[in-house]
Amino acid sequence: MENIITISFDDIDSQYGGCTTHFTGIFLHEIKDKIKLIDYPLLVRLNPGIPWKTRGNASTALRFIYDDPKEIFEIAKNLVDEYTNPRPPSPNKKPGIVITQGKVWEDENFKNFYKKALSDVVLLDETINILEKNKVLYYGGKGLIGATAAQGSLGLYEPYTFELIFYRLPDNWNKDRCVRDDLVLKIEKSLPACSINNYDYIKEKTSVKPNGPDPILSGFRGSCEELLWKYESSLCETPHFALLFRSNQHTSYGLFNDVHPYPYRNVEIEGYVSNIKILPKGHVIVSLNTKYGMFDISFYKDTGPLNEAAKLLVNGDYIKVQGSVRPYFYNSNPTISAYSMEVIYVNQYEKEFSPRCPICGSRMKSLGHNKGYRCEKCGFESKYINKLKIRIDRRLLPGIYMPETGELMHLQKEKYIQLPILTSLNYVNINKIFKVYANP
Repeated sequence: MENIITISFDDIDSQYGGCTTHFTGIFLHEIKDKIKLIDYPLLVRLNPGIPWKTRGNASTALRFIYDDPKEIFEIAKNLVDEYTNPRPPSPNKKPGIVITQGKVWEDENFKNFYKKALSDVVLLDETINILEKNKVLYYGGKGLIGATAAQGSLGLYEPYTFELIFYRLPDNWNKDRCVRDDLVLKIEKSLPACSINNYDYIKEKTSVKPNGPDPILSGFRGSCEELLWKYESSLCETPHFALLFRSNQHTSYGLFNDVHPYPYRNVEIEGYVSNIKILPKGHVIVSLNTKYGMFDISFYKDTGPLNEAAKLLVNGDYIKVQGSVRPYFYNSNPTISAYSMEVIYVNQYEKEFSPRCPICGSRMKSLGHNKGYRCEKCGFESKYINKLKIRIDRRLLPGIYMPETGELMHLQKEKYIQLPILTSLNYVNINKIFKVYANP
């Protein structure tokens, strides 16, 4: 009987470089002649609001057929130690490895753990508890949280996307990345509507290059895996290797829940706008009256269209916000950092103006409450003239408002992209998803 193994990793990066996805490619290259893949390598994004997350808060997993999980486990441990020794992990971080057998993505314990890790805080103690309870092989420290979440991720009937990641030769790690923006745009325009968050049309630049010393050259996201390889021609630097991942990023699956907004949770919350403050640097703070009480919603300037829409809100508008709850002081309103906003109801309001004089047309002046108006220019006076009430047309319309491309959170879905749904697992040809360009 064929033995299904899932091995997952997290926290194999640090401030000194390295990357969990990069390590996954190296590990796959090490074992590829031993195994039969039954799924694409998985890139699993988790709660973006967690402050102690890794840079992209992503774990990885491989699902394959092999007889001896202990042999695979030992290979993984040795390779992790070899990979991380030149770059020790950050304080309070330690790589995590988890290895299971069977269709773990159908196990309710692991599925629920994954869903919690998408939108809430998960502690190491509860992670160890589920691993011990299920008698699985594991190794490491805090990285076990993300690695355990990856075990229950991306099961059947869940939406998914792809990311094709090109990795750099080690000699280039501290050099500027070379990806041609003009060619990325040209390829983008040639594709059907399946490219996701690769080019920022407002800033006229790509959003495929990371910053920092990690080994990633570029990552191209979309829902059409074979067409993503076209972006290869935009590279003006020879990669080390490339690996195609299946991912939960840009699906919004399980990201937001209508739950009590405790710190670091991702929530969906709605209510009436009661106050708007535009800060000197362009950030917008909106006070929202919700069923949980009063919240301050922050719309940061770099979110572009989302920030501009927030500036057009007025008291009485009814909105729904998706975002991450920030830590807050006892005597202040809790704050939610907004990822998106749906304007459900736009409040129609009127402005009042002093009436014009019927004799000379000048603006009249009030004589006091219910005492009428007097024209200071011609002296006409009447107590039967009322204020003018003019309805103000709103520039803000009901609808969904998102950040500009390039500012989307990893898990946020773009509005108009149709995503595939997984209905079955099939064997994957490693040579079609893993390509080596040059040896170090």
